[in-house]
Amino acid sequence: MARSATLPILALSGLVIGCGDVSAPDHLTAAGAGQNVNSCTPPATVSPPTGATHPILGATPVSLGGTPFAVAISPTGVTYVTQLSAATASRTNLPSTTFSAPFPVGPIPSQVRMSPDGKTAYVGDQDARTITYVDVATNQAFATATVPAGSILTVGVSPDGKRLYAPTDFHGVYIINATTREVEDSIPVTTTGTILVGIAFHPASPCVYISSRDQGTITTVDLRSKQVVQTFAVSGANIQNVAVSPDGATLFATDIQNSKLLVWDLTTGSPQALQYPVGSPVSRNAFDVAVTPDNTQVYVSALADGAVYVFDRSSRALIGTISTGGSPRYIGFSRSGDRAVIPNEAGWVSFSNVPDVCAAPPAGTSPSGTTHPTGTSNQATPLSGTPFAVAISPAGVTYVTQLLAASAARADLPSTSFSTSFAVGPTPLRCVMSPDGGTAYINDQDAHTITYVDVATNQAVGTAAVPAGSILTIGLSPDGKRLFALTDFNGVYVINTATRGVVDSIAGLGTILTGVAFHPTAPCMYVSSRDQGMVATVNLRTDAVVRSQTVAGSNIQELAVSRDGKLLFATDIGNSRLLVRDLTADGSPYTANAVGTPQSRNAFDVAVTPDNAQVYVSTLADGKLYVFDLSTRALIGQVATGGSPRFIWFDATGMTAVIPNETGWVNFVR
Repeated sequence: MARSATLPILALSGLVIGCGDVSAPDHLTAAGAGQNVNSCTPPATVSPPTGATHPILGATPVSLGGTPFAVAISPTGVTYVTQLSAATASRTNLPSTTFSAPFPVGPIPSQVRMSPDGKTAYVGDQDARTITYVDVATNQAFATATVPAGSILTVGVSPDGKRLYAPTDFHGVYIINATTREVEDSIPVTTTGTILVGIAFHPASPCVYISSRDQGTITTVDLRSKQVVQTFAVSGANIQNVAVSPDGATLFATDIQNSKLLVWDLTTGSPQALQYPVGSPVSRNAFDVAVTPDNTQVYVSALADGAVYVFDRSSRALIGTISTGGSPRYIGFSRSGDRAVIPNEAGWVSFSNVPDVCAAPPAGTSPSGTTHPTGTSNQATPLSGTPFAVAISPAGVTYVTQLLAASAARADLPSTSFSTSFAVGPTPLRCVMSPDGGTAYINDQDAHTITYVDVATNQAVGTAAVPAGSILTIGLSPDGKRLFALTDFNGVYVINTATRGVVDSIAGLGTILTGVAFHPTAPCMYVSSRDQGMVATVNLRTDAVVRSQTVAGSNIQELAVSRDGKLLFATDIGNSRLLVRDLTADGSPYTANAVGTPQSRNAFDVAVTPDNAQVYVSTLADGKLYVFDLSTRALIGQVATGGSPRFIWFDATGMTAVIPNETGWVNFVR
């Protein structure tokens, strides 16, 4: 879906600017013993809300027109999303993700907040200098409050719900009585700075934090005196949005200019910010920041990356990436913390924890009548041209690509002799076989093509082409009707195998897409983004990314699903590890198992034996296959191949494994 053509112009000119979603608590929570709740330097700390949690990683998009922008969620789950270019807002009641018909709220509604009791929503109408009041009971706008001058860039609601705060572009902050709708005070621009885009309230002490974007500062204002009592500054930063942790100990902010997460320890009052990179190091990327209600995670939306990055709140380690596509703006959490709602200006709203067939597909049964190699035989057959990938038909027809020879060779199991090589296109990287064994598909990496090979004649008979990008690997749907071309920087192209035409594309998967695997019974595809250490789950019924998960510090190369659909296996080529996740539990973490020598560029491919008993991992540096018990992940064997073994494929019975070795031979393990 295309991004709004109007919005980037407004945003760059400083006209469309808001702040992160900050839910005001119902009341100030009692501070710990000896702490002064009346101080802002330092403020008190409190215990996070009991019973709160955080969402499972991943999100499902729901279409919404009018440039979805900001979000507010009441304690009971009433959710309002503003539609920036339509001068409207829409409502849903969680856990429902179905929106009401839009209703008018005023021009350029760039922010929305909810009263602590959930009865009134407040929408900032940016250049109209008004805040529209929405009656939640009737779902209708019923009044406005007006400020004397300036564009209202965001809106804040005091923790007791009695006052509204309207930060502006060049006129400081206006303070509005929420009941009378009259301006009763102000905080001058001389103390706050200009382009005031972010606002957050402390959960225990009478303090509000206001960011001045282009000056790179955050001012701490005492709510009783309306005076600035402290200023945090970051040289060279453009501070967009701010959030305070639920325990009141930490202040978070986004530096939209340098795509960073900024962090201050409020308990020490230190003006020095810790800085953490967020996604791509480009301007206009890191935008909103929000802390989960259980105080364990920090979400940061990234406009340019089309993603939300999830950090551990304590260590600030990246623990996950939610690929939303488009340009995600604000982040809202339900009161319990189990739901995240993220409007996206490209035309949809992402909801976490939405039931999906691929969220936790049930495990099936393992195939019967199959086995695995005994390891008693390991024959190496010479083959020139850098043997690389392999595919085997149900009848035992085996194709091996020759990477540097632009060719492939064929063997018919149980024979280990290869035919004369035949041309298949430049840089033949990966090979897959149709379910009926009639066609082999080989991707020609930088030619943007996939070569079709007729197994009956052993000849290339045609190609399918993609519009852009290098095809790093290919996958074939279990029914054989669609090819998936994974690229370096252009997502995944979906090709109709019969017509050879591109019929769809899938974005939001990251870059350098190297691994693909399919669930054996559910319509789910898994795609790895190597350098981002991320695995995305795609629902094949909609070709939409419904889940994604990052393993911090990893480089995820190849993927495989167990034959019963219960486990997902991945190789971490950066650290030579086998990563394993339980697919039947939505959002379950990966466990790591060491593979051979702990060095980069070692663990490469992973494959599950047809009887679902063993897992094979090839290692480039060690020149070995490591064999693990599938259930326990205990190392139960090694096969020395020498050289650099690449891909692994088993015949239909499971008796034979075929492993091309780029050094100049193919191993047949029985």
